[in-house]
Order: sequence, then C-alpha cells, then structure tokens
Amino acid sequence: MKDSLIDAIFLSEKRKKLLLLLMEGPKDIEEIKEALDVTSSAMLPQIKKLRKLNLIVCNERVYSLTEAARILVEKMEPLLGTIDVFEENYDYWMSRHISSIPEEFRSRLWNLGKCELKRPDMIYLFEPPEEFNESLAKSKNIRTLASFFHPQCPHNYAQLAKKGVDVTLILTKAVFDRMKKDGSKYLQKILESEGSELFFMKEEIPIGSITVTDDIFMITLFNKDLVLDHLKLISYGPQARQWGLDIIDHFKELAIPVDKEKMLREIGDQE
Repeated sequence: MKDSLIDAIFLSEKRKKLLLLLMEGPKDIEEIKEALDVTSSAMLPQIKKLRKLNLIVCNERVYSLTEAARILVEKMEPLLGTIDVFEENYDYWMSRHISSIPEEFRSRLWNLGKCELKRPDMIYLFEPPEEFNESLAKSKNIRTLASFFHPQCPHNYAQLAKKGVDVTLILTKAVFDRMKKDGSKYLQKILESEGSELFFMKEEIPIGSITVTDDIFMITLFNKDLVLDHLKLISYGPQARQWGLDIIDHFKELAIPVDKEKMLREIGDQE
C-alpha cells in the first residue's frame, strides 16, 4: 500500500520540520543537523522516506524540495502556523470573538507567531504591560486602533507627540468625543504635532485595540460575550507587527480623517 502523504508529512515531527526548513532553500546534511538539532542516524531514515515519496531530491549531497513538495509546503505553513498560534494560548483564542477580525486577516493569524498572554492585576486593570511601556518610550512610530477609552491614553500620546514621535490614532467616534471632552489639552498637543494622524470610525470597531510600535505588536480582543476583559497578546515578531500594521491600514481606509486645523479652532473656542 502506498504511503499516505498526510501520514508522511504530519505524523513525523522530523519530516515536517525538514520540509519547512528546505522551503528556505537547499541544505546539506550538516546544515540540516544543525538547524533541526538532530543526528544523522535520526534524520537519514526520514530523508529516505521523503525521497521515496518524491518530496525531496538529493543532488551532490544537497537536499531540496521537489516542485510538488513546494506546493504542499506552501499550504502547510499557514495551517501549522495557525495551529501553533492557537495552541500557544488555546483558552484565550477559544474564548475570543474571533469573527470580529476581518476575514482576510483571520486567514493570516499564523503571522502572529509566538505570542505572550498578559493578564493584568485587577487593581492595575488599565495599566499596559511593562515591556509595552518600555517600547512606547523608545519608539519613533506608533499606530493604534482603539474602541475603548483608556484613562492614560490622551496624556501618553500627547507626551509622545511632543517628543516628535509619529502617532497614528484610529478611534471610534465615541472614544474620540470622550477625548475631546475629558482630554482636550492633550488632544491639542497631539493635533499640533506634524507627525500625528487622527481618524474616527463612523461605525463601531469590533476589536478592542491594536497597537504597533517599532518593536512590539499588542492586541486586545473582546470575548465571546463581547465583554472587554483586558487580556492582551504581545508579539515581538516582524510578521506579527506587519499583520498589525496591515489591519490598522485596513481600518484607516474606512475611517474619517480629523481636520487638524478645524479641530484646533474648535478646541480653542471651547477654552
């Protein structure tokens, strides 16, 4: 009976890792051993099996994927990556309102890679994780999408804008109105910064918040009851950051830009 491709690929961690490794380019046995931290005796039987199935070929002792294998591995990576993302924080993802994420970005959840789940203490419910605050302090470009009002947000972003940090804020209309009402002096500083961009959404944003700094991605999602419990996921991976930038750009296209000069006059009239 011919070996099943599914069994050959997914029932062996070594074979699976080898196929993903060779997707990066041809490798000799020493490179394979070093990258996968295996011995020749452990790896050679797996290589033999994959060669038998015409998934890899050997040319002058260098192994590479066949064209058929490349097609398979291109499909494997998103699936395996998504499984890894879910398994890393399984209870979190199973309790989230995932449908709030636009479909094109749900299909790219594997880009998030390894994430850390941050659970705030009840007495510090609105306090961001320490590493996130450290990233804010040293970043030159910060983009945020938010559907809830954070008491420290106006002050923090005003300080960043004052330092010359490029700040992009996309808020719900309700959050923006709250900022105008309760944080007008901070809003004024943000608007006065040349590097700032402000937008508001006509409709509710179905995501709690997303922030991308120079080196961190952070997301807060509503749970299945559409309650914000302030559990946060953080990733330092470049693919996670790009995913965050792309989804923020997606909502930016749907948002209404704030006329900075007009808003500054409005704030001045209120004083």
